[in-house]
Amino acid sequence: PRKGSFDGPPPIGRRQSAPSDWLRRLSIPQFPDSGIMLGMDIGGTLSKVVICLPSNMADSDKARKLREYLMSRDTIGTTGKRDKQFDVKMPDGVELIFVKYETARSINAINIMKSQGSIGPGSAVGCTGGGAIKYNKIFQREMRLGWVQVDEMEALVSGVSYLIQNVPQSIYEFERHKEEDMPKKRYLSIHDQSLSTYPRLVVNVGSGVSVLYCEGPKQYRRVGGSPTGGATFYGLARLLTGCKSFSEALALAKSGDSTNVDLLVGDIYGGHYTKLGLSADMIAAYFGKLAKCDAKKFSKEDLVAAVLKLITYTIGSTAWLYARIYRPKRLVFTGNFLSGNDDARHRIAYMVQTLSKGETSALFMEREGYFGALGALLHAREEKACVSRDSSPRVSAMMPRKASSGGSILSPLKLNVVQEDREHDNSISTASIYQFFQPDEGAGGEAKRRKGSGVFTVR
Repeated sequence: PRKGSFDGPPPIGRRQSAPSDWLRRLSIPQFPDSGIMLGMDIGGTLSKVVICLPSNMADSDKARKLREYLMSRDTIGTTGKRDKQFDVKMPDGVELIFVKYETARSINAINIMKSQGSIGPGSAVGCTGGGAIKYNKIFQREMRLGWVQVDEMEALVSGVSYLIQNVPQSIYEFERHKEEDMPKKRYLSIHDQSLSTYPRLVVNVGSGVSVLYCEGPKQYRRVGGSPTGGATFYGLARLLTGCKSFSEALALAKSGDSTNVDLLVGDIYGGHYTKLGLSADMIAAYFGKLAKCDAKKFSKEDLVAAVLKLITYTIGSTAWLYARIYRPKRLVFTGNFLSGNDDARHRIAYMVQTLSKGETSALFMEREGYFGALGALLHAREEKACVSRDSSPRVSAMMPRKASSGGSILSPLKLNVVQEDREHDNSISTASIYQFFQPDEGAGGEAKRRKGSGVFTVR
C-alpha cells in the first residue's frame, strides 16, 4: 500500500518458547518423583503460588503431607493466604491450589516450606516475576531447590490460554449495559470454538498497560501499550486526596460522582448536540469543571471517581484502537489493577462496547493475579530443571537417553531467532531462545547456521 495508507496490521514476529509436548498442548507436565510441582510469580509486593498435586498420592508421601497441611488452614504464616475459591480439581484428578503472600516475607515462606519438609530437590518449580532472579540463590542455598525462570509475558499468555481451554467459568463478558448499570457476567464455555480462534489481543493492566498480539496459545508479541494504568490511578488519587492505600482509593471512587467534576456536553450546549450525535451526558473534558472552580470545593470521593473514569475510559479506548488495527477475534483484559475492581471492569467493558457499537466484546478472567504463576507451572518440567541440586546430574524420565555411553546427553541446543519487520520496529531484533534435547550423533564441536533460516545449531 502507498505510504500513509492502511491495509491491515503490520506483520507480527512469532515468539516461541520451549517446544515441549505439554507446552504445545498447554497441559500439566508429567509429575516429578516428589509428586509436587509449583508455579511462582514473585512480584514487587505480592507473590503468587500455584501448587499442583497428582490425583494419586499413594506413591508420594510428600505430596500427601503438603495437601493435608494446605487443606487444614486458610492462612499460612503471617501474610500467606489460600485463595481456596480458586482451587481446581481437573477431570483426571489433578489438583491446583492457589496461595499468595507478601513478597517481603519470602524468607519466612521458605522457612515454612522447610519446616514442612514437603518441598525440596525432588520438586519441579517454574518461576516468573522480578523475584525469580532475586530469590533464586536463596532458594538454592536454603532448600537445595532451583527453578526454571520464565519470561513474565510468556507466563501470562500461557496461564491465560490454559484456563480458557481447560477450566470452566474462567472467562466471561458483561451483558450489554448502560454506563452506570451493574451488568451481569456471562461465562463462556470451554467448548466454545470461538475461544480457540486466533488472533486475540491480551491487554494486561498493571502499573501501566501492555497490549499483546497472540497468534496462538504460545505465539505472541507486545505490539504496544500505554503508560496510563493502575499506578496512574493510585498516584493521582493520592495527590488529590492524600489516601493511604489502593483499597482506600477504590472505596472513595465507589462513593463519588464523577459528573460533579467532569465537564459534560450538556454543560456546554444545555442539552444534546444532536447534529453530531453527542448526548448531554457525554464527557466533553475530564476534570473540566475544575477549570472554573477551586478544587477544594469538590469532595474527595468525586475527585477519585473522576480519576477512575479517566483511567478506565482511556484504557478501554486505547484497547479498542489496537483492536481496530489488529482485528482480533477476542479482546481479553487481565492485570492486577482489575483484581477486585468491579468498577474498572464495568467501565472498560462499557467503553469498548460503545466505541465498537457492540461489535467487539471485552472479556475478563477469573483468578486474576495468578496467570503468571500458572503459566510458570507449565514450564516447571523444562529439561533445564531436571537436574537435582543435591546430587550429581541425573536424567529425568522425560529426557531422551543417549544410546551410546560417550558424549553429552543434552545436545544440540537450538535457538529460534525471531525475524522482526524493520519497517514497523526499528529496535534490535530479539531472539526467543528455546531448547530441546536429543541424542548426540557424534563427538566434536562445531557451530553452524543454515543461511536464511534463523536457526543456529550449537554443539
